Amino acid sequence: MLQAERYKMICSYVQQNGSALVAELSTMCSVSQETIRRDLNLLERNKKLIRSFGGAVSLDDYDDRTRPVQDAFYKADTIDRAESLRKRTEEHPDIKMKLAKAALQFIHPGDCILLDNSSTCWFLARQIPDIDITVVTNSVKIIQALACRDKVRIIGCGGEYSERHDDFHGPVAESAIRNFQINTFFFSCQGLNLENGIRDGSEINARLKQVMLQVSGKKILLADSSKFDQFAFCKICMLDDIDILITNKVAEERNWGDSPEFNVIEVDK
Repeated sequence: MLQAERYKMICSYVQQNGSALVAELSTMCSVSQETIRRDLNLLERNKKLIRSFGGAVSLDDYDDRTRPVQDAFYKADTIDRAESLRKRTEEHPDIKMKLAKAALQFIHPGDCILLDNSSTCWFLARQIPDIDITVVTNSVKIIQALACRDKVRIIGCGGEYSERHDDFHGPVAESAIRNFQINTFFFSCQGLNLENGIRDGSEINARLKQVMLQVSGKKILLADSSKFDQFAFCKICMLDDIDILITNKVAEERNWGDSPEFNVIEVDK
């Protein structure tokens, strides 16, 4: 579907129904919710509809008396999306810094490494010295963190941009990643346990990380102890699919350190 056709479809749907949610427009147009949000912002600037919290309303159904409330919700929605980029970096920063420093021992001159869009890998990127390596990532924040390194070659995998997470994902990103041969893949997750494996809350992110695992030699998971036994919607892989788990603390009853399938490095041990 052409962009102009999508705009026309959105305007027609909002006009006919009086209002529409981002989620339903995303399904109708077969594009991401981030794309729909950008579309709605543009259409509002062109006075085709009124942007509201979670969607849009038609100009005909717009009531000036409701504008202050709509503006408040819209502002909150915009702030929430911006805050999500910072939120992850502000959770357990001291621990994530320790995990990042422990991971540096697995980065060597000449390597081609892959970093996912996690905040822990952002901490790792900030610690990488200016050495002759290639870094592949789907994270804009990681690209920005490495931009000042003269010797580090940076490759962004491209794809559909996510405003919420400031990264790229989707089929284009997956296709790009499949063309690479990676020495070491560093990644994180939202939850993990022995029975249900390593998990993420987003099916799109989980699928991309599965492709990243397929093209990588060594797989290293960086996960602080708050991730243990946490529920997350989508499985990335099982724990025996990784080579090394770097964490701050492993409960003794898990006995993960004795597992023959992967090594555990505890930074607070």
